[in-house]
Amino acid sequence: MIAVDSLLYKIDQKLNKLSSNEHQSIQLEDKILALNEAQIKLIKKNAFSRKYEDFQNLIVDYDVNPLPLSEGDRNINQFTAPLTDLDPQYLFYVDSYILADKGRCKNRKIWINRDLAQHGNLQFILNNNHYKPSFEYQETFNTIASDTMSVYTDGTFTPKKIYIAYLRYPKYIDKEGYVNLAGDPSVTQDCELEAYLENELVDLTVQDLAEYTENVSATQTAQFRIQTSEQI
Repeated sequence: MIAVDSLLYKIDQKLNKLSSNEHQSIQLEDKILALNEAQIKLIKKNAFSRKYEDFQNLIVDYDVNPLPLSEGDRNINQFTAPLTDLDPQYLFYVDSYILADKGRCKNRKIWINRDLAQHGNLQFILNNNHYKPSFEYQETFNTIASDTMSVYTDGTFTPKKIYIAYLRYPKYIDKEGYVNLAGDPSVTQDCELEAYLENELVDLTVQDLAEYTENVSATQTAQFRIQTSEQI
């Protein structure tokens, strides 16, 4: 956890360090908005490089939200489940498996390849003996589009449920002291990210706020710090 008071203090400190006060008339709610946008940017950046260890507390385990699968496109033996049914809210895919039936064999666990398949490769995978889904070898693949996850079979077995491990959205960072857009008083909520990500989160936030206030010096410094952290 990272205390929101610490984040706000460091944001002010870095914005003021290389500029005059004329740039710093930033309302609390604007800082909070920038913090939350930076939080998602940071997660996306690390998730694309599969650095999930940075967000262990945001990973929702397989067994929390098993989803029933419905038949999709019968021509390609597709079965689908809406990701919008997941609670907490889905952000990024990590891994998954299905339970499937074939004849008298029920509820066999079949793991899904960890890398999401590209839609352009569907026909190649489905028609290649080395890659197509197999009940006997207990493997298949999946795709995601329009908030829907699809899994595929070779037509000989039927998937019933899918168990998804995923990154959820983090809680909204907030600080009491203003009225939000819904008309409710804000309530203090610390950041859920690991403490060692604090400086990177602050730099991303400062970069956005500095650009917004045309604070050139602070923008350049934040960009340099972000690039340096990416090289470590």
